[in-house]
This record gives sequence, structure tokens and C-alpha cells, in this order.
Amino acid sequence: MIETFTNFERFEAEAKKLGVEVDLRALLTLDFLFLEQYKDFVILSLRDYEKEPSNIVILSLDKNLMYSGKEFADRDFRMFSYTIQKKYGESSVLTYLVSKAVLESYTKKFEELNDLIDEFEAGHELDRFEDTSISLRKTMDRVEDFLNILITLEERKIRQVNTAFISYDYELLISRTRHLLDRCRNHVNQLRDIRTQIEMRSTIELNKRIERLTDIMKKLTALTLIFMIPNIIASHFGMNFKFMPELSMPEAYPAVIIGSLAISIGAALYMKKIGWL
Repeated sequence: MIETFTNFERFEAEAKKLGVEVDLRALLTLDFLFLEQYKDFVILSLRDYEKEPSNIVILSLDKNLMYSGKEFADRDFRMFSYTIQKKYGESSVLTYLVSKAVLESYTKKFEELNDLIDEFEAGHELDRFEDTSISLRKTMDRVEDFLNILITLEERKIRQVNTAFISYDYELLISRTRHLLDRCRNHVNQLRDIRTQIEMRSTIELNKRIERLTDIMKKLTALTLIFMIPNIIASHFGMNFKFMPELSMPEAYPAVIIGSLAISIGAALYMKKIGWL
């Protein structure tokens, strides 16, 4: 018999009737997968990618309880109608269906991240890069823990989960999980390469900006020096006007002006020659 609950208090009360005395509410706060075998029952907590809702399953011979937001149609169980009639067949099938649904949630999340990674490769949505990298690693960790749970259920020969009853489907589930884990790992490496490319592009762009700023500073320095020449000459002669009677000659000021212009032009040509203008 399988009973599904979306109300945790009712689920907890029914679990106590089965003799479950452990603190089930603590499972709601755990952000990782959980499997524990007791004398007459097994507790399995399989989280989707997001924290809510939890998927907590209590497996026993006479009754199986599930606290989850997931729903399974009659056709899902009808596929295993022969298996369900066996001892612990019902609990084995329920475990498989819940595990399959959880894997689908991981796959869905991975595909969302995969689409974002494609955008990153095209140079778009880069402001979401860090969040996506964190989400991908979290997904990879979840899938890896999930795979370990599946392998543990198969290797520990837990009687409430007899994977031999559904060996083909269960092995297919493990294979799909391994494939998803491999894809996660490959995409983590892909993100690492994209990060390197982004940093290289940023470095190149920074160097270009520094070069432009340096070039602007050269031009400003050159212009400052060029304009300083007539100012220096003018201030020199202006301050010493009364001590320099030759400046009273008619051709003195034109000569000074022409000289100043000549020096300024010469300085400008020199600055241009060395690439400062």
C-alpha cells in the first residue's frame, strides 16, 4: 500500500503508526540526500535541485509513505503490475519512480544551465556567469550524491528496495545519471575555459584602455610643453624689460615673436617625430 502526503504533519503522524520514532522534520532542513536503513523500514530523502519540495519516502513491507509534491499516474505503476505483487515489489517500484522523477528535475535544471552556457560562449548574458557557475557545481554535487544513493541501494541489498525486480529500468536509471554527471563535469571544464577567455578579453581591453590613456597623456604633455615655450619667453622679457634697452628697437618685438613661434614649431615637429603628437 502506498500513501502520498503533501501535509507534513499528517505524514509524520502516519509514520509514527509504523513505528518510526526518528525526527523526520530534521530531514526538511537537510540540504543533501539521505538514506538510512532500520530494522523494519528504510527512510530515503531525495531532494530536487531546489530545496522545496522535499521527497521523503518511508519503505516497509506493509505500507509505504511518501511526502512529496510529485504525483504518479496509475499507468506508471501499471507498467510494473507484476513486480508490485512480489514481496517488497511495491516499495522497490516506488523508489524507482521517485528516483526517476528526481533525476528528471536535475536534468531539467542542467538543460537550463546549458542554454546559459551557450549564451556565454556567444558573449551574451555574462553578468550571470558567476551565478551559473555556482548553480552548475551545485547541480553536479547533487547528481553525484544521487548516483551514490542509487549505487548504495543496489549494492547493500536492502530488502525494501530489491533492484533485481526492476534490473533493466534501474540500470538504465543509473546509466542516465552517470551520463548527466559526465555532462556536468564537462560543462564545469567548459565554464573554466570560458572564464579564461573572458579574463583574456578583459586583459586585452584593459591594455587597450591603458594605451589610449598613455597616448592622451603624451599628447597633453606635448601640448603643455609647446605652449609653455612662448609663455616662458614672454615672461622672461617682460620681467626684464627695463634692463634690456635693445627691446626698445622697432624690430625687437617681431624678432622675439618670430623666435618664439620658431621654437614652438620646432618643439611641435620634434614631439610629432617621437610620436607624442
